[in-house]
Amino acid sequence: MGTREERPIDASLYHRVLRPREETSGQPPALLMLHGRGSNEMDLIDLAGALDGRFLTLSPRAPFALGFGYHWYELSRVGVPDPQTFEQGLATLRRFVHEAVDGYGIDPAQLYVLGFSQGAVMTGALALTNPPLVAGAVMLSGYLPLHSGLPIDEPALAGRPYFVAHGTQDAVIPVTFGREARAYLERVAVDLTYHEYPMAHQVENAELQAIGAWLTEHLDRAAPSGNAREGVGP
Repeated sequence: MGTREERPIDASLYHRVLRPREETSGQPPALLMLHGRGSNEMDLIDLAGALDGRFLTLSPRAPFALGFGYHWYELSRVGVPDPQTFEQGLATLRRFVHEAVDGYGIDPAQLYVLGFSQGAVMTGALALTNPPLVAGAVMLSGYLPLHSGLPIDEPALAGRPYFVAHGTQDAVIPVTFGREARAYLERVAVDLTYHEYPMAHQVENAELQAIGAWLTEHLDRAAPSGNAREGVGP
């Protein structure tokens, strides 16, 4: 696995980073991993070992403390973020993305964002409001904050890559939220891959394999000559 470091650049969010396991020419692509409510920057980063080795992986800690963990915004009820903290969390995340792109020399056209639960909500919010910033969005067991007054540029979403997955047995964020996201994304004509799995509020192996294949496929499409994989799994 790539070298693990703690916050080696001056950034607005404490974070962990894994350097690419595979060398490529030029600026590396990046995978930004956003954890769920009550967790921290360590929650998802070990999944990087099962994903494409060309990524520089970043896992930031959400800005607000919650018990022994952290969260991206206050929660009124499932599907309804608190407007003030949601706006603050999203603004901080945007600032972190720009700091990371500059600080780590990331290819700005190859920034992928993967979020779980509340992190999936932030992934969706970032991708909906800044389509050119996000090369591909992976939303796991979350929802799109469509009723939060986000300034969405719907025409700019057409053709943007989205991977959305949800558990049919999810009792924390029911699968109806995933289906609502699917309906909206289909309407605005993104390049959507949607999966449901017989699982609860979690990430499971078949889902992770599908994510890995999806990320590798999109990296290969955009890779400079000589950097695309040939017949290699994630």
